[in-house]
Amino acid sequence: MKITASEEVDEAVVSYLAYGCGEIMVDYEGKATPYSQPRDIVAKAVEMGIPLGERFFITPRIPNPRLEDFERSMLALEAVVLANSYSRRAAGIEAVRWVILPMAEDYDTMVMVYKALDMKIRDLAELGAVKDRATMQLIPLVEDASRQIHIVGFIKALFRAALHSGRVLEEMRVFLGISDSAVRHGHAASSLALVKALNQINDLNREGEFKIYPIIGMGSPPFRGGLNSPHLAPIEVVQYAGYETATIQSAVRYDISYSEYLKVRNTVENPPASRRVEVENEWVEKASALYRDFVKPYLEKITELSNVIPLTRDRVSWRVYGRTIDGADLRLPRAITYTATWYFSGLPPTFLDARFVAWAYKQGLLDEIIRALPAFITEWKFDSMFYCRKRVEKILGADLVRDVEQAFDILGIKPEIDNAYASLLQSADAQPHVIALARMRGFLG
Repeated sequence: MKITASEEVDEAVVSYLAYGCGEIMVDYEGKATPYSQPRDIVAKAVEMGIPLGERFFITPRIPNPRLEDFERSMLALEAVVLANSYSRRAAGIEAVRWVILPMAEDYDTMVMVYKALDMKIRDLAELGAVKDRATMQLIPLVEDASRQIHIVGFIKALFRAALHSGRVLEEMRVFLGISDSAVRHGHAASSLALVKALNQINDLNREGEFKIYPIIGMGSPPFRGGLNSPHLAPIEVVQYAGYETATIQSAVRYDISYSEYLKVRNTVENPPASRRVEVENEWVEKASALYRDFVKPYLEKITELSNVIPLTRDRVSWRVYGRTIDGADLRLPRAITYTATWYFSGLPPTFLDARFVAWAYKQGLLDEIIRALPAFITEWKFDSMFYCRKRVEKILGADLVRDVEQAFDILGIKPEIDNAYASLLQSADAQPHVIALARMRGFLG
């Protein structure tokens, strides 16, 4: 199901009223989102009596000006400021309190975006359109495992960046993404890094100097965190305990029943207390290196196969704004398309950590890693329902299969694919097949 940009305004209102979401992310990152969209959501919400700025918020994600067109980033910031201007006139309160900066990996970019935001506010204040107050805060979206395992130093730099802009903050929201991290580093590395980051943030909060409210962004497939999956949510909330906010994404809204969605929402809204678990940087680095070596021979074929995967949003082409893996001279599809393509090949991308499983077993570390990742075996068992050995051998070759099935043996998993799913997958070669398979899984990617 594709949601067009013009439908996203009504989608936002339904998110508030029917799905119980307290915050809507208007997404400009790699997307052809109209610049009027934040203002249009404000207008629709005011019309429907939704108390924006009190219990409900609009939180735009702008393009990173270092990675996408600088002009698009500046236009998105102006749209945010004007939405708040309209919100104040229409409802007497500002609907936007935070702006998400994706791929936030350095102090200088945060300082630049804060400066640009404040310039927009000042310029429009001179015209009487807004009040000259630097109230909006940036939410850094940290989407890379190598950054997440060193999150404390980065967070302290972010507080300095805010101070540089004149904002004296005692608390901050930090968004920890897993999808792009998984594309770059694999599922095991991205999961371990996120668990470590949440632990570090919990320790930082205990010290009392700062207060950090972590947001975690996850989809339905295990490769993208699994938190939105009705089958996996109960164990994923244990694995990623310590978050303050979790995202609700398209698959859990459109690809499962409303009653199943409510179970997911209730689970996500009531996580257990944060847990103390040790994660060694070496594990993350080794998992990342083994994943990258494992996938490199197959990336060209995966990129070719991705042409059959439908887009669910009006996005900028991944050929313009895609992802890269260190050491691979190839631009890759973004996370949803990348994940869906691996499922279409017969190999759920969770299994691309097969060599890491073997390494951990040989090193006597597997039990420790599974203690850190209590959902790991459950995720592999879940994904084994969508593993089709014959199709993988046909499309990608036998070498990959041998590594994966060795990992199954180590983990004590016997794959049992659904017969109807296997039958369709064996002959799948067109977009309608992709869509049908996604409906059977409960998610595209």
